[in-house]
This record gives sequence, C-alpha cells and structure tokens, in this order.
Amino acid sequence: MIKKFGAIIKYVIPYWTEAFWSVLSNLIAAVFSVVSFTMVIPFLGILFSDQSFETNSLPLKLNIDTFQHNFNYYLGKLTAEYGQMGALIFIICVVLISVVLKNIFLYSGKSKIIHIRTNVVKDIRNKLMNKIFDFDLSYFSNQKRGDIISKIIIDVKEIESSIVSSFEMIFKDPVLIGVYLCVLFIMSAKLTIIVLIVFPISALIIGQIGKTLKQTTLKGQRKMGVLMGMLDEILSGIKIIKAFGAEKLVENHFKTKNDIYAKAIGKSWRKRSLSGPVSDIIGTISILLVMFFGGKLVLNLDSVMSPKVFIAYLAVFTQVIGPARSFTGGYYNILKGMASIERINTILNHKYKITEKPDAIDVKDFKNKIEFKDVGFSYETENKHVLNNINITINKGQTVALVGQSGSGKSTIVDLIPRFFDPVKGEIFLDDENLKNYSINSLRSLFGYVNQQPVLFNDTIYNNILFGKPDSSIEEVEQAAKLAFAHDFIVEKETGYQTNLGEGGDNLSLGEKQRISIARAILKNPPVLILDEATSALDYKSEIIVRDALQNLMRNRTTVVIAHRLSTVKSADTIYVIKEGKIIEEGNHLDLMGINGYYTKLHNLEVF
Repeated sequence: MIKKFGAIIKYVIPYWTEAFWSVLSNLIAAVFSVVSFTMVIPFLGILFSDQSFETNSLPLKLNIDTFQHNFNYYLGKLTAEYGQMGALIFIICVVLISVVLKNIFLYSGKSKIIHIRTNVVKDIRNKLMNKIFDFDLSYFSNQKRGDIISKIIIDVKEIESSIVSSFEMIFKDPVLIGVYLCVLFIMSAKLTIIVLIVFPISALIIGQIGKTLKQTTLKGQRKMGVLMGMLDEILSGIKIIKAFGAEKLVENHFKTKNDIYAKAIGKSWRKRSLSGPVSDIIGTISILLVMFFGGKLVLNLDSVMSPKVFIAYLAVFTQVIGPARSFTGGYYNILKGMASIERINTILNHKYKITEKPDAIDVKDFKNKIEFKDVGFSYETENKHVLNNINITINKGQTVALVGQSGSGKSTIVDLIPRFFDPVKGEIFLDDENLKNYSINSLRSLFGYVNQQPVLFNDTIYNNILFGKPDSSIEEVEQAAKLAFAHDFIVEKETGYQTNLGEGGDNLSLGEKQRISIARAILKNPPVLILDEATSALDYKSEIIVRDALQNLMRNRTTVVIAHRLSTVKSADTIYVIKEGKIIEEGNHLDLMGINGYYTKLHNLEVF
C-alpha cells in the first residue's frame, strides 16, 4: 500500500514549496487555536474570582512557563487598572484575534493544498495521455476502448476525490494533532496517556472494517470499465441497432450490466459509510473516558488539576477529535483510491514493445528503397503467424499494390513499415538501414496515410487539414484542398474553412471526408504514401473525384496501396498477391493476368 501511495506522492514533489507553506500555515493556525481555547482558564479564574496574578514579569523566553507567568502579570495589571470586566473584555479580544488569525492561516494552508491537488491531478492525466500516445498498436488491440477511457477519466477522478483530497489530511491533521497533544501533555500527562491508548485501539477497529474496501472498490471500477465499453459500442453502432430493431435487446443488456455495477459500487459505498459512525462512536467513548478519569483527578483531594484547567483540557481535547476523525475518513478514502491507482498503473507501468535505441538515427528523407526480408509476424492474442516469410521491395517512386482477400495480412504489412508493430522474425530496411535503428518520430514523418474510413476530428475543416502540417499558411491549406478537389465544396459552406465538422466529421459525406483526409496528406507532402482501401467504401461518382485527387497526391511519390478496385491496382508497378499471410504471386497487372492464377481468380470474382 505504501509503495502504491508513494506513486501518487511523487507527483507532489514538484510542489514541495506549497506543501511546506501549507504545513507551516497549519502549524501557526494550531498555535492560535490552542491560545483561543486555553483562554478559558483565566476567563473562569476571573469569573469565579480565584485567578492568581504575578507581581513581576520575566525576560522573554520561548517556553510555556514564561508565557503563562507574563500573561498573568499583564492580566493582573489590567484587572487592577480596569477591574474584572476590563480583564474579561481583554480575554475576549485575545480569543477573537486568535480565532481570526487561526482561520486566516488555515485558509492559507488550504489554498496551497488546492493548488497541489489540482496540479497533481492535471499531471497524472498528462502523464497518462503521454503514455497512451507512446504505446504501440498492440496495446489497443488487446484492451477495450471503454476500459481505457474509464481509467483515464473515472479512475483519475476517483484518485482526485479520494487520495488527492486526502492531502489536506496529510498536511494539516498530523500538525494539528501533534500541537494539541503536546499542549495536553503539558496540562496533564496522565490523561493524555489514556488518550494515546484509546487512539491505537480505534485505529485497529477502523483498519479491520476497511480491510476489504479496496478489493470491493476495485471490482466496482472494473464493472464501470465494462459499462463504459458497452456504452461506447452502443453510441458507435446506434444506426445498426435501430436498423435491426434491436433497441430493446441492447437496452436490456445494458440494464443488466448497469445493475451489476450498481450492486458492486453500492457495496463499496456501504463499507465506506461505516467510517462516520465508527469514528463518531470512538470519539464519544474517548471523551467519556477523559471525562471519567479527569473527573477522578479533579475530585481527588490532593489533585494538582483544578476544575478550570480540566475544562480547558476538555476544550483542547475536543479539537483533537476533529482531525482524528478526518484522519479516519482520509484512511478510508485512500483505501478506496488504491483500487484506482492499481488500474491506472496498468497504463503507467505498461512496458513498450516498440522501443527506440538510445543512439537512434534521425532519418531526413527516403532516398532508395524499403525492403522486407523474410519477415514473419503474429499478434499476441493469436497463436498462428499472420505473416510468413514476406519479401517485398518498394523502390522510390514506385506504386506497389497489395491485394488479397480480407484477413490475408495486407494491413499488417503496411503497419510494419512505420513500426506500429515490429516483426517477430526477419528484418525491414529503409535505405539499407534497419527500421529499428531510426528514431520513431523521424521515421513516421516520412509517411502519409489515407484510410478506407477517414479519421476526422470534431474541429474546423481548416484545422483538420492543418493536422498534416501545423505550421502551414492559409494559402498552403487552400492549395492542398484544391489539389484534393475539396476547395469548391468547402467554400460553398456558410463558414467555409471554419465550418465545424462535428463528431467524426458527420457533417460531411463519405466522399467529402475522404477528400479532406487527402488534402491533409497533400499538405504534409510525405515522400511515402500509404493508401489503405481509400476508395472501396465510396459510390461510383465519389470514387471518380477521389481517384483524381489521389492521382494528384501520388504524383512523384512512392505509394503503397491496399486496394479492392481494379482501377487502382491496374496501374501499379508491382502487385503482391497475399494469401493466408504469404506472398503467392507478384508482378504487374498484365504479368499476373498472364499467369492465370490466384490474382486472375480474384480479379474475375472482383473480391479485392
């Protein structure tokens, strides 16, 4: 538990100055709090006319006896000069000033904690997002998207509301408890020893109740991940659900999952809610024990504790109860938050499979060729090889096409080129240098992508095109759109390039989306272009426009094409025919048709 809690505390280190000032502010606040409560002793002394006054002052020293002596001396002077009522007014003013100063410093300490809290949570989210962007694609293949979202949003929020919110308890309550206990020891060591016996017993009771809280919470958070994953699927597939009239079926399925989550989280909250009653009962028992033993000390004939000192002791002791109870609540919060720490640690502690060498080379340009040599690949979740002994050469300026039935391994081949994955066997070279010797960012900067389902963001058309090259001018963006045959339909819109595309670019047709993604690739101007079935989902009219746009994009560029349409494949310099992860035929269109083999069969059936 300490190790996992330390994983969060390390985010506090950059804010150590705020933490220091928070502790110092709380320490000063505790001193003023003690001063205000100990004023009950001279107040009662004056009220019952048994307050003793000193006849002379002592030189100033930083100890309790000197402070008490001098305070009684000056109080005596005030009483002699202004009477008992004047002395009472003075004590009331001291209490008022002490309370005001206490709360000023408490606020100061709390404001520092708020600064730490908000920034720690911000840093955790930033670290998670940074980690997510560095992951290779295999991580996302093995994890449910809803569960990843749940970890980044729900679990971080849980850490904020449980562990991070307990920072106030960490930086404030121990200081207050420490100061109050020191004062209680000075007032009565015997009574304070009883207090110190009661507190550990209560801690053991609380610990036993909270033992299973973390595990229960962890189960609840996992159920939330499942629920969010299902919700993501429902929203993504709402059109299909309605088309098949499956609303009731999906709704019932969701209700079942939601019911399971509600039961799990309800169990967690019930256990957590025990902290209040338990700490309240323990606090009451502690006060009653102090009242019993303190009463015995006061009623004892040879007691050194006067009634007014005992009342002051009770007043200070009640101030220990609040921080102690807060400590209990904080303990429960931390236990609850530990479950979320475990879940986000599955992201933070994930080991990269695609690593970069310390002396990695920055590649500036593509000069010669990309070459696969005896490449084999398999996914973690599959026992069989997806690719076997792949040998491909992509010369600069060539268009190379990969054809084959769905699931044959075409997309996996193109994913290996920018190192989204690494081969489990064989090597891939770019300009006679192994891809693993290049820095990942510089390698990926060489490639541009146009996919079957264009990925657009909930932003303006302008920013979606600019995504390819953020430092481009307006003129460059417009020129890219013109080459992609997108400029005309963009300017026809009411707000032109500043039109917001909505979620996933839903304000555009599929053909328009594709032309925006082509404009993005044109703007980036990469030396190598990867087209993944870029026209297969389009209608005939849209395909003609997009194909023309692609021709502008492919001009004077090395292109790797995964295609289902003859029009794209026919003009390729080399076609590789993939079947069950192996290259079974290669050549240009005429060569392969002349063989009258598998390619010809696919061509005649129009299945690629």
